[in-house]
Amino acid sequence: MASKDEHLALSSGIGLAGIAVSNFEDCSYEAFWVFKEEIIGCIVKPTRMTAIHYYLYFYQDIEDELHKLCDAFDAEWIYNFIIRTLDELNIHPELGEPDFENCSSAYGHNDCECNKAIEKWKGFIIDNQEEINKLIIHAAFQFIFQNRKFLFDFHLELARFIEEHMGEIERKYPDYISQKKRVKRQYFPEWLKLAVFYRDKGTCSQCRCDLSHLIRVQNTKHIDHIIPLNMFGSNDASNFQLLCESCNTSKGAKIISTSSVNAPFWNL
Repeated sequence: MASKDEHLALSSGIGLAGIAVSNFEDCSYEAFWVFKEEIIGCIVKPTRMTAIHYYLYFYQDIEDELHKLCDAFDAEWIYNFIIRTLDELNIHPELGEPDFENCSSAYGHNDCECNKAIEKWKGFIIDNQEEINKLIIHAAFQFIFQNRKFLFDFHLELARFIEEHMGEIERKYPDYISQKKRVKRQYFPEWLKLAVFYRDKGTCSQCRCDLSHLIRVQNTKHIDHIIPLNMFGSNDASNFQLLCESCNTSKGAKIISTSSVNAPFWNL
């Protein structure tokens, strides 16, 4: 089955991903509280909307960002920022261009035709902020999902949150909680198995053995919970890695830090 290619806002995405990763230690618990209901809904079974997505929503607000930039930069800079952002998102509204070169205003375009044109663009951002935020978060997730070390840290902290709120989770989703007060194992959808396989390049995340079956076929691939369910891990779709049968069996229900080893492009 062919993959579905998409236009991704990679520059905006990597900026958001950097902010989210660098502020995780200080802001993770607050973010989990803000999106508690949404996060609880996606940890019981794998869904394409993950706890990572909601964590990214804690930081992404294009309207607030635009207001802050307007306080710090001139109108021409703001217009260029809007155009760059929308172009990267593959959004091209026909709103007209401000004529900065022939503008008679010499003091920041506060009361001229340029200002009227820019206000239309700012209005477009505000009117479409929900879709813009969604697209930037979607792009940011592509970077974070590749960072297994961050996924380990994220889900270790999320496990503490799950343990603290297990009573509430059980009341809301009783069929998904075991007698030991842990999230029950769920069926892995095909899209999740494929995503983990391709992210980890068909290689065991621990011992680095080949699981693609292109060269050797004796190794069996396993989809493993990075933070085990028995340790208050979840079925959130970002809490998985590819392991061989041997590494998965030896790991058991223990918390073992995932590998950050990968194959840089120039080394291929």
